[in-house]
Amino acid sequence: MNTIKNLFSAILTSCLMWYGLLAVTACTEQAETTIAQSNIPICFSVNMSALTEHIMTKTTATAFEPQDQIGLFATLPPATLNDQRYIDNLLLTTTDGKNFTPKEIVYYPEGNASLDFTAYHPYQSDGLSTGSSILPVFIQTDQSTSENFSKSDFLWTQKKGISSSPEAVQLTFVHKFSKLKITLVPEEEEDLSELVENQPRIIVTGIKTEANCNLEDGTISDLQTPSDIIPYGIWTEKENKLVGKELIFIPQTLHSQEQSIIIEWKGRIYTYLMPSVELQAAEQCEITIEFQKEENEQLTGIAGSITDWTDAEVGGNSNEQNHSVIHTSSLSFASSNIYQIYYQGRAIAEICKEYLISDSLTSRAIVHYPIVSQTGKADLKNGTVLCLLDVKNAICGGKLCWETDENGFTYQKGDQQAVSKFYVGEDGSFLANESLNAANVNIISYLLRDIRGKDVIEYPVVKVGKQYWMQEDLRTIYYQDGTALTSKTNLGEGAGYFHPTDTDIYFYNGDAVLAGELAPKGWKIPTLADWETLNDYIGGDVSMIKAGDWAPVSSKEEEEEKDAAPATNQTELSIRALGTWGNGKHSNEGQVNSYWCMDETNTSIPENIILFRGELNEYTLSGSIMSGFDYYKALSIRCVKE
Repeated sequence: MNTIKNLFSAILTSCLMWYGLLAVTACTEQAETTIAQSNIPICFSVNMSALTEHIMTKTTATAFEPQDQIGLFATLPPATLNDQRYIDNLLLTTTDGKNFTPKEIVYYPEGNASLDFTAYHPYQSDGLSTGSSILPVFIQTDQSTSENFSKSDFLWTQKKGISSSPEAVQLTFVHKFSKLKITLVPEEEEDLSELVENQPRIIVTGIKTEANCNLEDGTISDLQTPSDIIPYGIWTEKENKLVGKELIFIPQTLHSQEQSIIIEWKGRIYTYLMPSVELQAAEQCEITIEFQKEENEQLTGIAGSITDWTDAEVGGNSNEQNHSVIHTSSLSFASSNIYQIYYQGRAIAEICKEYLISDSLTSRAIVHYPIVSQTGKADLKNGTVLCLLDVKNAICGGKLCWETDENGFTYQKGDQQAVSKFYVGEDGSFLANESLNAANVNIISYLLRDIRGKDVIEYPVVKVGKQYWMQEDLRTIYYQDGTALTSKTNLGEGAGYFHPTDTDIYFYNGDAVLAGELAPKGWKIPTLADWETLNDYIGGDVSMIKAGDWAPVSSKEEEEEKDAAPATNQTELSIRALGTWGNGKHSNEGQVNSYWCMDETNTSIPENIILFRGELNEYTLSGSIMSGFDYYKALSIRCVKE
């Protein structure tokens, strides 16, 4: 459902009828009374035309969306919502965006009694507790979908002194929340089309997401629960700017001490400190961020451009303050499954999205590890679990310690919900709260940058157990020293690579593997033992490392058709069915993939290599020499960190 854009001019008419007598219970210390009903049904129209300058959150701008729901109350004056209610949180649902169907049907009361009506959107089944007019209200922390964006808007209306009549009662809804729109102005040399294509991730931090609304007068109070918000919309190009991101929030004062806007672009995290913004109900502010990157990865900009809703006064912000807090929700892991945290040009910690597998804990997780300065490697004995993605109501902040000799871990549970923000000490240590030791850091996706002559290729990295793997297959055409490999079409013709036309797939024959250094610096072609370590960690279930569509390998002689084994890719190692090379052509794409491995000396190719097949939920060993010939096969290469 999309949220509401204008106070509607469309009439949404529905008669509300209720059979029999309605027994209404009064508030505390008030006797239950029975109110006689007339034979005149109560009819309503929802009139949204009164404030035409307001832009609602509905994309249609003139009607509710199908399945939208409102809640309706009615009282007989002088009774209030704190007292007895003639209609108590009646649910109305629209099926066509124009007409609402009540859950129950009601009539006006008998005689000349008038009614006071109060309604709100979106509907809450719990309604108001007895003797109270306070309704808890909230926004969604992830407003990226139209449904959640709509659920974040809150509308309220009240109509008093309405006497019995066959005419529809017109209810005019108003916004009780505010809206923030974000515009991004790239650097002059930045390619706008590339920005639109890659859709830089953005979050707004420190927004209070829960409050109370007094339905008697529509006032909002008791704001609480600061959270990070993912805005709605997609970036589009307009007048050399990026526009399209917006979020609904409960009216509150925004400022740089508590809120910021964080953008992830090309694997880097940039921070824009919130200017002073004080919005009231139905007010909207547009913030324009200038993508002029500074050394500390902060962005500058202006605020105060008002559009669509009622004007709001906002202040400027120089954005010169340091920012050390790290927001977990700002990490998309889109470029790589690992971020590295830098302080004064040195990597001091890393944040991994990984799949934890043990008898006591199995879940995707986001984990912080400090980096040991002497070795430049992560201290895997000192991990902190920031978030368990597959465990409902998980308690996080616990310690993760990987065993020294084995590929397993121990986990000591934490004492907090998912860690939404944290700090890092100058030594890379995890800090739950800000302190004098908190470092002002840069956060960058960990990409294996393979430079060979003029050829520069970046590979994402994924941690599986204690191993660090390239998340994609090798696709270089040079050795480490810059010597070019020869493109081949037939096996048995010397060292080279095989590149199927119109693909991003590269196969290398055994002669190429033995003739020079193919693995990037600091990485290696794995041994059989390395593959066995991986296989032990996943318990032999290769569905956890296979991605994409796989089909079974079958022959004409087989009577029964085989089924494809699952490919869940829970570890995100992402082994895909790229096929094989032989007889001068690319074959079996979508069915198999084979990988080179080395012997324990890292100088020779073993007799067997690794083979994945679409119908098997395990890997098998296959000969490294072409059957019936004296030359090596052409296979894929997936490297592991030394």
